[in-house]
Order: sequence, then C-alpha cells, then structure tokens
Amino acid sequence: MKRKQVSYSLLVAMALIGGPVMAEPDDAKAIQSIAVEIAALKKDFPELKDFSPTKNARGLLIDYAYHTHKATHRGGWTAGVPNPDDDGLWFYIDLHEPGSMAPIHTQPVTGPANCLGNMQVTFLILTGKDTRPVGSAIGAILKKHGVRLCDENAIHRMPAQPYHSHHKQESYCT
Repeated sequence: MKRKQVSYSLLVAMALIGGPVMAEPDDAKAIQSIAVEIAALKKDFPELKDFSPTKNARGLLIDYAYHTHKATHRGGWTAGVPNPDDDGLWFYIDLHEPGSMAPIHTQPVTGPANCLGNMQVTFLILTGKDTRPVGSAIGAILKKHGVRLCDENAIHRMPAQPYHSHHKQESYCT
C-alpha cells in the first residue's frame, strides 16, 4: 500500500481579552468572499473543480472534499475527517467564538495563533500525494482577508493543547 503524503495545517487563534464574542454579520460575508476567491483558484488547481461558494461555504465555515475516502486509521483528528485519495483534497476553514470546545477546535496547535477580528480561526487541510499543494494559496487568501497573528493577550488566553511532534507543521497565513 502506498503511503499517502499528507500535508495539513491547523491554525487556531483566540480573540482579545474581553467578554463573549458573538459572530458579526461581516464574518459570514468574509467567509463567502474567501470562498469566492478559493473558487477562482480552479484554473491552477484542478482538485478544486467541484468547489462552489454556494455549496461549500455556509455560515461561518467552508468545507470541501474531493476524491476522498473514510479514514482507515484510528486516533487523531485525521481519523475523523475525509482522507484524500492520492489525487484528492480535503479542507476546512471556520470562524468561531473563542474558547469553543467543539472537538475540531481543540486539536493540537501546529502553527502560530491567527485571528480574524474577534474570531478564532481554524484551517485544516489534507492533500493526497499526487495533488498539487493548495494550502499556501488558500493561506494567502486568508491573509488578504485580514487573518493575522493574534496579539500577545490572545495567545496567552489559548487553552492548553497537546503538541504531537509527528505532525508536519505548516503555516500559511503568517
């Protein structure tokens, strides 16, 4: 069995110190705008051919799977999401309230903390070994839309997260 080359990124960030943060209407617009720009990458990344802002962006998240299968391994966040075939791609981007304890938001930190306004940002991506990496291009779009390193106060408010050294670290937005 061929070993799959999997690249991924998890960018988690916390908002500034303060009270609970509610999603602003502009946050949903930002997600839609990001999705439109991801769709524009289709000409350079054929694995995005089925991506649609209307279908893959809803509320405060973007979720896309192309040529994927159910994970065959147990444990870790990659066991709970679609895994790419050799020519496949899966990614997930969301904005959520700081301190969210949803399982997808409590994964090991594998990159510097990033923020978009007062929202926490999650970006996960799995790429098949024969797929042209698209993470940097998506990261550039996120950066264009205001994703930045969190300030020092936000970084110190992040919940403790285990670090797994077997994960390849990539940062697309800094």
